Amino acid sequence: MIPLRKTVIRETTRTRDAGRNIIVSLEPGDVIGFRLKGCRQTFRMPLQACYSVAVKLELKAQREAKKAQRKSRR
Repeated sequence: MIPLRKTVIRETTRTRDAGRNIIVSLEPGDVIGFRLKGCRQTFRMPLQACYSVAVKLELKAQREAKKAQRKSRR
């Protein structure tokens, strides 16, 4: 793996908000930033927080699937 030493910026192709593509930036210091294309305001959060949210969403989806499976057996 290569350590993150400079900002890497990418534009999403399918994900849109308000009709604009979302620009994602990975920044040194383990920070991820999001902004709409054509806008200046960037929303940043630590990568650890993104990881925690992703894990919680996955666990919630697994619990709901398991609950639906149990409900369908009744």
